[in-house]
Amino acid sequence: MIASHRLTFSSPSARLQYILLMGLFRLAVTRGLYGRFARGLGRFFDPENAVILQDGEAAPYRILLNDGYWTRFALYFAPYEPEVDSVLRAAAGATPLFCDLGANMGYWTTRAAPLFEQVIAVEASARTFERLQGNAAALPGATLHRAAIHARSGQVLTFVNTHLSHASARLMGDMPAGAQDRTETVTTLAIDDLVPPGTAALIKLDVEGAEIDAITGAARALSEGSVLIYEDHGNDPDCTVSAHLLAHPDFRLYSSQNGLIAMPDIATIRALKRDPFKGYNFVAARADSPLLAGIMQGFAKSAKPR
Repeated sequence: MIASHRLTFSSPSARLQYILLMGLFRLAVTRGLYGRFARGLGRFFDPENAVILQDGEAAPYRILLNDGYWTRFALYFAPYEPEVDSVLRAAAGATPLFCDLGANMGYWTTRAAPLFEQVIAVEASARTFERLQGNAAALPGATLHRAAIHARSGQVLTFVNTHLSHASARLMGDMPAGAQDRTETVTTLAIDDLVPPGTAALIKLDVEGAEIDAITGAARALSEGSVLIYEDHGNDPDCTVSAHLLAHPDFRLYSSQNGLIAMPDIATIRALKRDPFKGYNFVAARADSPLLAGIMQGFAKSAKPR
């Protein structure tokens, strides 16, 4: 169940900017067009104008009103990734630790903090990490790292901040940075160096193309029962990350869009990915993971009529 939303504004000017954005939202028929509108309108206002989103017990989440990605979800109170929310709620009480890897500005960090004893959030972009700190640094039990999740810790890699959307920022790989993109260096962290031995953690992974390297660096954590929420993008017909996980016979994959539904093969996963512009979240774990069993029980309890 998605908690009720409440919005407050950083200033009267921010409220006016929000009202104008609502009008632009009605006119913008595509995501890209809305993003351009939001950025263009933002040039006429204070760049720090923000809407503060509050959901139930979660900490306030500050969204800049020139942000074409996050304001789409603040406008009209559209729920953001409800399939992830359902996994977090099912896992509450079954593990003390949630890891938000590729945390962006900390949306899931702020939502997870009331549900878990400890939350570890990792974000690679220096500018986005500052926003993460503003949203989550004071949360009880939260630890924040500026780093890139990868196969092993201690490497220094180039990170690309894409000029159109912070949500598409990525490690530089085969695809070079664009002319308007900004690059910086970042040190890597492996998941096995974040999750303490003997702890089965719930791990949300959103690292824009570095998923397989990140999973390689989580070999111990996954073998000890950690559960992974990972993204398989709609623009990847080969379902590369899912195929990598399915190659391990001990792993099981699930969709959480409508309960926890087994994904036995790539054809089943591909059939769910209808939107090439959307990242789809799936759940993966060893079949014998006690945490996975606990999450299944959590889904079963939430499905019972009250």
